[in-house]
Amino acid sequence: MPTLEIMPQRGEAINLVGVAALNRLQVCSDDLCRKAMELTDSWGQAMFILCPATVQKIFSALGFRNEVCTRVYDAVRALSYVDHRQEGKPNQSEMTWHIVDAACMTLRGVVGLGSAMASINDETVEDFLQNNAELFQQLMKAMPDYTAYLMFSPEVASTVVASLGGNLSADKIYELAFTHGGQVTKDLEGRRGVSTQFIRSLTLTISARI
Repeated sequence: MPTLEIMPQRGEAINLVGVAALNRLQVCSDDLCRKAMELTDSWGQAMFILCPATVQKIFSALGFRNEVCTRVYDAVRALSYVDHRQEGKPNQSEMTWHIVDAACMTLRGVVGLGSAMASINDETVEDFLQNNAELFQQLMKAMPDYTAYLMFSPEVASTVVASLGGNLSADKIYELAFTHGGQVTKDLEGRRGVSTQFIRSLTLTISARI
């Protein structure tokens, strides 16, 4: 029997999401972990471990209530999808950037993560950003300083968006990264770069408002 695709469902407003919604992370743990693994591949198998302060700052910028922001780090780590070993310290699970968009949408009650951003494409993204400019800028400011200096190809960014159902071309992302993010790079051999600060702020703005 063929598997039926889960159609995306619009989530509730972030300021209405209470602490009870953290249970959704455990209920949807299989979907969340699969999406985190897919996005790890989308980013070129790089892993970016998050600290509690960064998680709280990002989820606060998204507009979640304080009781959610202070608990989401431990709730996501409890999914145990990344094991971190350090010499002289006990092994522990970690939270990485690759699950943040999916966690945001799941907390809001969005289902169908693989097609959740289907309404976002080269034709619609400009209006979306203009309509959500304040949130986008809040997220840009909330991002750790290092994210402004980590440049990834717009092709990688396009694959990241596609993993969540969007359809943004690499050229459009490169254009947006300059007009809305303020910077891009291009090397002697023509390789282009957009900052993780920009692409993460973009996908999180979408995750918060679709």
